[in-house]
Amino acid sequence: MDRRRFVKLCAGSAAWLAAGMRDARAGSYTDFPKVRLTGAQGVPLKASALANDEAYVFHFPFRSLPCFLINLGKPASGPQELTAESGSYTWHGGVGKDKSLVAYVAVCTHQLAYTAKRGSEIRYAAGNSAVAGKPGMIVCCAHNSVFDPATGAQRLSGEARDPLLPVRLEYDSANDALYASGLAGTQLVERFFNTYKRELISEYGPGVYKEPVGNTAAAVPLSKYAASTGNC
Repeated sequence: MDRRRFVKLCAGSAAWLAAGMRDARAGSYTDFPKVRLTGAQGVPLKASALANDEAYVFHFPFRSLPCFLINLGKPASGPQELTAESGSYTWHGGVGKDKSLVAYVAVCTHQLAYTAKRGSEIRYAAGNSAVAGKPGMIVCCAHNSVFDPATGAQRLSGEARDPLLPVRLEYDSANDALYASGLAGTQLVERFFNTYKRELISEYGPGVYKEPVGNTAAAVPLSKYAASTGNC
């Protein structure tokens, strides 16, 4: 997408503009200021303490953009060469001691069903699910789309065409810490903001929904974040 259009979208935050966002190019990610992931109470998250029975929800790089942090319980090996609406990129696999940690924007690439506190039609089904037919998949119950988080969230079935948008994670082995630092493109974010502007303003406030999250972002289990989840 055109850089000027996206910077204009984010123009309400002087701190964000100072960070110097760079355009995504083929094979690369759009860089954002590095954000450390914490628990619900703001204590720095320990990667080794993450459960593997559901996704954690955090917001990055904007206060209203939900993302999933998932411990697959097994290595997610890369690289995978993938293509989405923002172009081609390389997904490098999982991070962490066992290479089992991955993150994706929790917005379906079909019709933008997303994770919100009032409910989430999209979820990580660690166990088997009716629509996926096997465990360990991300499913969107809005239109029965299935994505494989172990292969860059590639679409396996359903109405969606593109993979879920990957979040670049960085792992600090010295502190067992996790950071989010980039997205594989920004066009989905722009569509999300445009589609749900009214709802996001209602929940976060005018302009607030597209402010950067700051230096940290809390990661909360989906079952504690959303009032309800899809059951497909």
